[in-house]
Amino acid sequence: MSNLNRNKTIGILVCLLLFSFSKLLAQNLVKENNRGSHPYWAPKTWELRADDITTIMGFRAELTGSLNHLERPTPMVVNNAFIRGFYTKNDVMTWEVEAPEEAEYSIALLYTGSNEILSQFTFEVTSGNTTIVEKANIKNWDTRPIVQRHYLKQNLKLKKGGNKISFRLVTFAKEKTEAELAEIKANANIKPNPFAFWSIELVRPESLVAIKKRAKAMKADVEWMVDGKYGLFIHFSSGSVPFNGGPKLGDQYQKLVNDFDVDVFVKNVVEIGASWVTFTCAHGTQHWPGPSKTIDAIKPGFTCERDLIRELIDGLGKHNIRLMLYYNPNSGMEDLYGNTYGNGEKPDPSGYFKFLEDHFREVSLRYGEDLATTAGYIDDGGWKVYQLDPPWEKLAKAIKAGNPNAPIGFSQNLFPNLTPFSDLVVSDGSGRVPEIQPAFLFEEGRQLEGQYPASWFYMDGWSSRTGNGTFTQKPKFSAEKYIQIFKDADRANMPITINLAMTPDVTKAHPIFNPECIEIMKQVRKAVKGY
Repeated sequence: MSNLNRNKTIGILVCLLLFSFSKLLAQNLVKENNRGSHPYWAPKTWELRADDITTIMGFRAELTGSLNHLERPTPMVVNNAFIRGFYTKNDVMTWEVEAPEEAEYSIALLYTGSNEILSQFTFEVTSGNTTIVEKANIKNWDTRPIVQRHYLKQNLKLKKGGNKISFRLVTFAKEKTEAELAEIKANANIKPNPFAFWSIELVRPESLVAIKKRAKAMKADVEWMVDGKYGLFIHFSSGSVPFNGGPKLGDQYQKLVNDFDVDVFVKNVVEIGASWVTFTCAHGTQHWPGPSKTIDAIKPGFTCERDLIRELIDGLGKHNIRLMLYYNPNSGMEDLYGNTYGNGEKPDPSGYFKFLEDHFREVSLRYGEDLATTAGYIDDGGWKVYQLDPPWEKLAKAIKAGNPNAPIGFSQNLFPNLTPFSDLVVSDGSGRVPEIQPAFLFEEGRQLEGQYPASWFYMDGWSSRTGNGTFTQKPKFSAEKYIQIFKDADRANMPITINLAMTPDVTKAHPIFNPECIEIMKQVRKAVKGY
């Protein structure tokens, strides 16, 4: 081989080695940015549905530059799944989607940040030959939702088959320099950019119109809640400790369901003056206070022969008080359904969704219109269920199968409405004074469109805490403050549901609610209902 040919060969080999090294380095950078320790968190090609809204989380994108999740990914959903680190134009999110045919799609982005930060940002959404540039929206409300939905003014045209959609910020108050980025990466104490990206939603415009029309036709009439003014929320939670101590409810579920004195419970509800009771089912564990073929078919031992739900319906009904159910589709679900989001290399929640749909339908058909709703409060809807791109409409139809007027509340927490099929605003109010959200948020195209205002909060905690036969949790406010809270809500026509921490052993042997709370609620009843 001549020297010339030898040099050419060496040159080619060097180029190939450099190319391979560059490719490997790029792959490692992508892995570092995505930090995918489990397939649930890995980018994937998302199949768009022609007639539905497709939700894709930010972490499903390929992340480049400084973008990251604050919490390290695990084989399950976590609340803090926001994408942060938008410091330069090189911080880009790119999703791969499969479109069933060429069509235009309406795009919504869910994000959050202070108005000061948002006022400085312009972002860019790109796919194929289309680039959309818009300023970030500045919130003109001070209540929840904290995370807003931003509908792009221009539709995005996608071709049939594979498409890439990218998002990045293109204007900043000041882009970070390389030195500043290095300092941020090296110092964990430096707070991230307060702009946080949650998800992207894609739907054909004509499909969105049809979805909203179907949802409107299914809307529950909640005037009975407005007229009733307020209800009682109780947590029959597996972590609750009996009045005098002993095993928690979850460790003696069957016994405490059998011991539950419905007459004692109803007497307390009547004293409180509640027009409805929201009773927690499946909180902490997936035990169920009644029969369920759906649950038994998966894992026997979590249901009860006694139908406590039926007895509560009948007992409360004698006083024209309605029963609503709370359900947590995530809490303790591994007891019943294993890893609800799928094990292995291809996590698949479809079986989990099928279980939820079957369960809601069975409960709704079992109790029919006697039960105000199978799911007035479905917890973790915004933080966790939403991340899985759930079939909201199917779940709503199942909940309304036996009672078409059953109000549904998919808990949104900090987020805007999760779906047009949610009837009530449901957000964890903790012990805070309930927010009265401005009316414009409920208008068409706004953050809470399709929902009716409602509030859920507690007086002395969610679940009972007792010690040596005494209640250790106290009311958050005075009687005068609670009277004002309930009067303000009544003037705003906003039904509110207040939680009083209840002992899981409901018997005549001791108080089941803190007597201080009962006395306050008697004063509220007098002030708001006049008796």
